[in-house]
Amino acid sequence: MRAVCIHGHCYQPARENPWLGEVEVQRSAAPYHDWNERVTAECYAPNTAARILDADGLIEELVNNYARISFTAAPTLFAWLERHHPEVYGAILVADRESRERYGGHGSAIACCYNHAIMPLATRRDKQIQVAWGVRDFTARFGRKPEGMWLPETAVDIESLDLLAAAGIRFTILAPHQAAGVRAIGEEGWTDVSGGGVETRMPYLCRLPSGQSIAIFFYNGAIARDVAFGDLLSDGGRFAGRLLGAFSREQDRPELVHIATDAETYGHHRTFGEMALARCLRVIEAHRDVRLTVYGEYLEAHPPTHEALIREGTSWSCAHGVERWQGACGCHSGTHPGWSQAWRCPLREAIAMVRDALAPRTEEALAAGVRGDAVDLVLDRWSDESVAAFFSRHAPGGLSPDDRRRVLFLLEIERQAMLMQTSCGWFFDDITEPGSVQVMRHAKRAMDLARQVLDFDIEAAFVEILRRAPVNDPGYATSAEVYDALVRPAAVDLPRIAVGAALYALFGLEHPAAASGMYAVHGDWPYRPAAGDRRILGTVRVRSRATGEEAFFDAAAFFGGLDRVVIGVREPGGDEALRTAWESTDPAGTISRTFSRAYTAPDLSEEERWTIAREIAPGIGEAVSRVYRDSAATIGVLDDLGIPIPGAAARLLAHARIERLLAMIGEGCLDLGRFFALVEEVREAITEPDLAALGAAASRRIARALREAAARPDDPAPLEAISRIAGCAKVFPLSLSLWESQKICVGMRGHYAEMRERAGGGDGGAGRWAEAFRRAAACLGVRVT
Repeated sequence: MRAVCIHGHCYQPARENPWLGEVEVQRSAAPYHDWNERVTAECYAPNTAARILDADGLIEELVNNYARISFTAAPTLFAWLERHHPEVYGAILVADRESRERYGGHGSAIACCYNHAIMPLATRRDKQIQVAWGVRDFTARFGRKPEGMWLPETAVDIESLDLLAAAGIRFTILAPHQAAGVRAIGEEGWTDVSGGGVETRMPYLCRLPSGQSIAIFFYNGAIARDVAFGDLLSDGGRFAGRLLGAFSREQDRPELVHIATDAETYGHHRTFGEMALARCLRVIEAHRDVRLTVYGEYLEAHPPTHEALIREGTSWSCAHGVERWQGACGCHSGTHPGWSQAWRCPLREAIAMVRDALAPRTEEALAAGVRGDAVDLVLDRWSDESVAAFFSRHAPGGLSPDDRRRVLFLLEIERQAMLMQTSCGWFFDDITEPGSVQVMRHAKRAMDLARQVLDFDIEAAFVEILRRAPVNDPGYATSAEVYDALVRPAAVDLPRIAVGAALYALFGLEHPAAASGMYAVHGDWPYRPAAGDRRILGTVRVRSRATGEEAFFDAAAFFGGLDRVVIGVREPGGDEALRTAWESTDPAGTISRTFSRAYTAPDLSEEERWTIAREIAPGIGEAVSRVYRDSAATIGVLDDLGIPIPGAAARLLAHARIERLLAMIGEGCLDLGRFFALVEEVREAITEPDLAALGAAASRRIARALREAAARPDDPAPLEAISRIAGCAKVFPLSLSLWESQKICVGMRGHYAEMRERAGGGDGGAGRWAEAFRRAAACLGVRVT
């Protein structure tokens, strides 16, 4: 059997605010809300419907790449996908089921250590939980036990391999330079391959001190590098040729050519990489003497004939072993080649100090087995049912409410203490970067909880270690300043969540803490805003599902503009106190004076400001356009007389024209003549129009039209709108994101065949629909026959 396996490591770290359970806005990911959203749009989603083009450059077929490759199902990413993009999440689960049919019962997905901690740097206790939680998370999602498990950054040691084998894991994947020696099973002497000379076209048996063993696949490093860092993804056919050309000339033995890279390579790091992958897979599937496979299937058909020794403390992304995650080894992203990594060692020391200080205290207080089963609570977002079932298993005699809360507190300390060890905290170039800030936030959350439930405070010691960590960003002297500026402000307590709930309720929104499922937030708002009144007052009940703590508050919010926000919270004072506050003629002042904790605009989080701005932005655009309309006659006279238009008026005019173009796109470009005339006005008046906004609006409108067409299968109007919008988009031209629309269009090709048949029988309505679909498909680059 000659086979090819392509492995993609799908992974994003936990980016959620540890106190809220929701990812907050990340400006560096613009125009997306955060990096999870951006990578999903550029990679994870397109790979569920990757385009294969015909000789004319039209979309011939859409394929789910996940059904044909091997991929890592990292828990922190898949938990986020399940909540925020269930359609993508569902398509990946379906792909794994399809792969089991294709690959003899072996699925394409493999598990991952829970939150991507560097295993050789973890304690045995934490390694056990990383493996146990990774297995439980995978089983809950995919409905089967994992055969393989990815070691984060492929960082390996014997103890970790032993724990994988003990958990029933049959294989893992390593880089070729991580092999130390190989020999045929039954032979005595070892061949040294520590220079990267291991034969990668076969699996190896790794015998472990416990008497267990695990299979190891060492991937083809040269091809993997060219995929990740070269131009191999510029041509899917060439990609396939490179893989097919890696077999030996010997025809009498089974061989597996396989590579492993970050899955994000296919679309995020390399634009259209998912298309190159799809074409590559198609070419290999058409090859007569080679088949696609996944590791589990190949291992069952061809058990190891050789065994290997591994180089402990090595990884795939650090030439110095695992120093990238604890020292100034020189490995970096390449973005800032002159920056120092001297901050890494103190950060590792600070995180290890928290880990080692908290572990004995939580372990002493928790019964055996409780820690391993706590992942079930996380999987169910601490639902009342899952909490009840958990305590029914582990405390069948019952616990007092206080004791139950104490256990939940301790388990949340354990979870945060694992998350603070995530590899991304040390991978990049400065401690100010999001990954490093995130692990410090998890550490602070763990320390905050320990202070509450264990009366044990180590935050000062943590910060003192950070004082020794230098910073490359000139805005900070030491990492302790980074902690003060970027970590402390993220912390929230129940009163802060309650007052935030008032602010969100003012705009008719759900608080992120409630949306995440981590909290139950119930607001009673007897004093709600009337039309045009931006204030709200009432009571809020907040309960942490993760820890069981709960409280009631009075909460109020007043909004007089982005720079005039006042929100307040206090202990419940009764309805009379609420009514008095409501009847005040100075709501902002009343909140500041009578509520024990009051916050103004500068105190709002980035997420709160972003949310409010997003809510009021349409109103601002309309207000500006209204000002222009009120001044349009005067501006027109000035223009007719050849008098230069004042700068402010010119900007109003430019904005109003762009707003009108956006509105016309939203309406489906019904008046083409007016649209093109307005485009000419924009070109004359605006040097650099906002093409990104126009392109995004056109993309959204086309997708909406496709959804309408699918929902109304006999109505040609939505399809006709697509042709108009696409025609309008060409005049700038606009860059369009069409993969979602193309996916829907491809799915409608069967209905197109039916309508053509009906049209051939004299059905005029069917004929109009078929013609509209053909034109729309042409605009989207989809082949219809």
